[in-house]
Amino acid sequence: MRIRFFANMRTVVGQDTLEIEELEGGNTLENLLASLVQRFPQVRPHLFDSAGKLRQDVPVFINGRNPRLSSEGIDAAISSDAEVCFFSPISSGRMNVEVLRDAPLNVKDQNHED
Repeated sequence: MRIRFFANMRTVVGQDTLEIEELEGGNTLENLLASLVQRFPQVRPHLFDSAGKLRQDVPVFINGRNPRLSSEGIDAAISSDAEVCFFSPISSGRMNVEVLRDAPLNVKDQNHED
């Protein structure tokens, strides 16, 4: 599988692309994350929060899709020909798609008084 790092993640890891054949324990996102921390210990605070969970503000995509939105989450299987992309944390603190998925639609004209 091809692992790609963008922006600050590229700087932290020190390379833009990494090729991995097989992960110990199987090809899952969880095992990939463990492998990355083992290879690049400096990436831990950029990927995980203080509870050891994948940070919500770190965009990760497997073949262009957000695994957080799948039923498997970080247990998602990764095919050997997959491309996994890691981006720098986003400024809002949460993935926009997750905010939209969880938030009720509440549209109100700010200039209109009831």
